[in-house]
Amino acid sequence: MNVDLYHLADLKEFLRVKELQAKRSLGQNFLFHKRECERVIRAADIKKGDKILEIGPGLGHLTQLMEEAGAEVTACEIDKRLTSLWPEIHPDFKGRLIASDFLAFRPEEYENCSKVVANLPYYIVKEIIMKLLTCGVQWESMTFTLQKEEVSRLTRKRGEERYGALNALMLILGEPVCAGIVKSENFYPRPNVDSAILNISPLRYPKYSLWLKTAEIVKLSFAKRRKLMKSNLAELNIPTDAFSILGIKESARAEELEPKMFLDLARLLSK
Repeated sequence: MNVDLYHLADLKEFLRVKELQAKRSLGQNFLFHKRECERVIRAADIKKGDKILEIGPGLGHLTQLMEEAGAEVTACEIDKRLTSLWPEIHPDFKGRLIASDFLAFRPEEYENCSKVVANLPYYIVKEIIMKLLTCGVQWESMTFTLQKEEVSRLTRKRGEERYGALNALMLILGEPVCAGIVKSENFYPRPNVDSAILNISPLRYPKYSLWLKTAEIVKLSFAKRRKLMKSNLAELNIPTDAFSILGIKESARAEELEPKMFLDLARLLSK
């Protein structure tokens, strides 16, 4: 292929010739600028031999650079219009390209991967990250390009506004940090807002059965924010002394707890 997809004019011409338009329904905004793609890859600390799950590779801008860095990529792309072009765009691609909705993609297909890289559409961020956290794969790291406001929300700490279940789960496993801003002009079509790089590493998982119990407790605890945590957890039939053993107030709400306390509670209930 003679087209340089990291060059905006070439990218536009390629899409015109192929009669392709980015699908708004899929939140498609291709991160095309090579320098910014390289920043994402540095944030993900991609090295030779890494096995990467890439969600929503689009036209493979990040994929190509990760392969050049020596990584083995399993790419999951929902848009079959794009996957059909890969033999032409990336004739030397050595990884696996799966034409599938990631939310329907079975963990067995990517259980050998250790890192996640994704440029995610805003409308489905929570569902994808939640699946990644609870699918059974013990990731070393996750690196996402998201709307800047979404990264701000996902890096909230206990006591901050809009802190919720997903924040608590991520903080139990690692430390979500903003690894840089990506200006909107680096995407095509150009979105209305800037993006940012979210990185979580290293991730430290407990035993899987304990982690699933922890996730269940966290999700239930935050399900009805106006209710006391104890009321939200009523269906779990928690022993009456469990809160006092862990030093949790009877009047506690989920957003007041240190994230690790949910893991402690799950551990106590698993005995």
